[in-house]
Amino acid sequence: MILYTLVGLVFAVTLQVPEPSAENFAQWRDHIRPKASELAFEDCSWKPTFWEAVVEGQARAKPILLWAMNGHPMACT
Repeated sequence: MILYTLVGLVFAVTLQVPEPSAENFAQWRDHIRPKASELAFEDCSWKPTFWEAVVEGQARAKPILLWAMNGHPMACT
C-alpha cells in the first residue's frame, strides 16, 4: 500500500496539468464535451412505461432494456 502511495506521489509531482486559460479554452472545451459515441443512448427510442416497451418489443421481435434505479442518478438523495 505504501508503494502505491509513493508511486502516486511521484506521478503527481512529475506530471504537470495545464491550467485553463483564454488561450487553451477551445482545447479544454473540446476535451470536456461529450463525444458523439458517448451520446448514442439519446438515439434510443426510450419509452415512458415498461408496458409500452414490452408491446413494441413483442411487435418488432426485439429485446428491451429495463433501466431501474433507486435514488437520484447523481447520488443527491
